[in-house]
Amino acid sequence: MQLTYIIQKSRRRSMSIHVADDKKVIIKVPLGTPTFVAEKFIMEKKDWIMKQMEKVEKQTALADAMGPLTSEDIKQIKKKAKKVIPERVEYYAKLAGISYNRIFIRLQKSRWGSCSVDGNLNFNCLLVLMPPEVLDSVVVHELCHRRHMNHSREFYAEVLRIFPDYRRCYKWLKQNGGAYFKRIER
Repeated sequence: MQLTYIIQKSRRRSMSIHVADDKKVIIKVPLGTPTFVAEKFIMEKKDWIMKQMEKVEKQTALADAMGPLTSEDIKQIKKKAKKVIPERVEYYAKLAGISYNRIFIRLQKSRWGSCSVDGNLNFNCLLVLMPPEVLDSVVVHELCHRRHMNHSREFYAEVLRIFPDYRRCYKWLKQNGGAYFKRIER
């Protein structure tokens, strides 16, 4: 199969590849990188690119099967999320002995959660559409950032101590999460 791609040169130190939702392949390279070097990098990563394109196709099919979310749907989802997510945060915070500041719940197009240095926790309202254990895995992930503001070995050890099923839920989110974002991009 022949790949169609766009090479973008910018002030960066390394090369990267991104497969967009429309299946466009974008290769970002440092300024001055010869085209043949970028093309060699693409050929080396061809299998990975093909897997990413398959993933985009599967997530698009799943989003189509679930159907688009209307503004009324979003309103109801946010309402439910403002009730459910703080309950789950409180449960796991008590279980793990972790404190936090405020909880913010928003409709985001690319993130499931985040934790600020001030101890504020941010969550995507779409999490309430997923299996409850997936929502819980994101809650635990963000709470653990209160102890480790990184993704170190110690951070993941803490996550797994609190939520042993984390890896399975993370994998589910990686495979299916994009479909939920696609439902709002219509």
